[in-house]
Amino acid sequence: MEEAPEYDLANRQQVQEGIEKFRAELKAAKEQITLDKASNAGAVKERTKVLVAVATKGGGLVNQHFGHAKEFQVYEVDGSEVKYVGHRKVDHFCQGGYGEKATMDNIIEAISDCKAVLVSKIGESPKEKLHNAGIKVVESYDVIEKVALEFHQEFTQESHG
Repeated sequence: MEEAPEYDLANRQQVQEGIEKFRAELKAAKEQITLDKASNAGAVKERTKVLVAVATKGGGLVNQHFGHAKEFQVYEVDGSEVKYVGHRKVDHFCQGGYGEKATMDNIIEAISDCKAVLVSKIGESPKEKLHNAGIKVVESYDVIEKVALEFHQEFTQESHG
């Protein structure tokens, strides 16, 4: 007869508290984005729309390493709104040194219409190749909308500044 595994209530509560804290932070960040959108809505200037590619494992976060991404979610960003427009499937870049040049070329081709790629981490070699292809790399671990809007603000300041 098997013994039931020991149940550690204190550990379970600690994990649950961590999850609830994360959810609260995510909700607060999304509420702040909503407030920012409302305050920007009154601005009547031409908005530059750009596409960004996002490496994500879900949860509404930029939370995946570039080399592990099998797809990129693509968002259209206009300064006050971030809108999901689709995804682009790719072969993941980290393959132990085999076939990385062809894979990198395919990734660049797949996201060539994007002004930036938002990732949690990326190696120096792919970062340089993306830069040379005119795609800015933004490393962050945060809510997709927040990172995308921050990039858009920086992008429009650079192009109009």
